[in-house]
Amino acid sequence: MIRLFVGIDLPENVKKELQSLQKGLPAALWRPDKKMHLTLRFIGNLEEPVAEEVLKELRYIRFPAFHFALKGIGYFERGGIPHHIWAGVDKDKALRELQQKIDSAVKKAGAGQADKFKFVPHVTLGKLFGATRQDVFEYIGRNNLFHTPEFEATSFILYQSIARENGEGKYYKEIEEFPLMLV
Repeated sequence: MIRLFVGIDLPENVKKELQSLQKGLPAALWRPDKKMHLTLRFIGNLEEPVAEEVLKELRYIRFPAFHFALKGIGYFERGGIPHHIWAGVDKDKALRELQQKIDSAVKKAGAGQADKFKFVPHVTLGKLFGATRQDVFEYIGRNNLFHTPEFEATSFILYQSIARENGEGKYYKEIEEFPLMLV
């Protein structure tokens, strides 16, 4: 089985700006810059033949390069308990259109139905362990004016998520990068 997802890598200067936000929330396990990306579609665990079909279908996608920015801070929760803190996206129309094309390609390849979660464009800053809503609200209040300059998305990437043998998390391996058309 291969665990796959599709994302957009971020420019180094944007990753540095995101890293500047990674403080002031003690219950957070901050994401390292090499894992910072914007997920367009989590695909999940696939048998190799289906993964090959996904790769083939993604190669057919044609989409223009586009600009967007990161803006604001938010969080996800389960059962009323915050579990991830993230930076949001500004000017996300093209991003959403690209995500829909990728979602269609994944389904056409036979890799399952739509992602069970509604697409919320974001970049995960960290995972939360025991943070209260009050902690999270205070953090957001201190950082919610965060806004990067616009940057260009010139490609998207199919990644494999691989568990480390020592049990200490996962790392991401780039399977293939798909260029967006420059106009």
